[in-house]
Amino acid sequence: MNLPDSPASAASKVIVARALTAAAFAPFGDVIAAETVQSEAQSGSRPINEGTAQRFDDLTQLDVNEQGGEACVAIFRTQDGTHVAPYALTMFERHLLGSQSFVPMGQGRVLVVVTQGGDMPDEGAIQAFIVEPGQGVTLRRGVWHHPMITIGGADVFVIERRAAQVDCEIMRIKGKFNVVL
Repeated sequence: MNLPDSPASAASKVIVARALTAAAFAPFGDVIAAETVQSEAQSGSRPINEGTAQRFDDLTQLDVNEQGGEACVAIFRTQDGTHVAPYALTMFERHLLGSQSFVPMGQGRVLVVVTQGGDMPDEGAIQAFIVEPGQGVTLRRGVWHHPMITIGGADVFVIERRAAQVDCEIMRIKGKFNVVL
């Protein structure tokens, strides 16, 4: 979402987005990428299709079954100009009943903005990561995150919980923050 700029009189805190690594993202969830696999034994990696491909299993843990939930596979599409840098933050959301996975398709890139916190997002601990082509992330249930931001137009493959009960808690943030690449 493209949010209006803050008034010039209100100073914004700048958050610099960084490269996505499994170690840096671990407090929030999993990185989905063959490059994060340490060994074939760890990932259950094995050759398939008469040796023409390598399969990497169990790269993330989906957590969507709480209270009758089931996995929902979707594509979220944004157009060029939907999100414009610097990326102003106004809210965070979390899902207490299920995880969410985001995998940009093609050459798409996603900016994942996350923080910890109990009943409220911790505005002093906001971090931003760039999810490049060939990577994805799974946000653990309960992790505060900004609604999806793409860097340019993108199709994003999403796996999340679907159930009769909506599972999305939204909190407006008090501070003014801009994320830069």
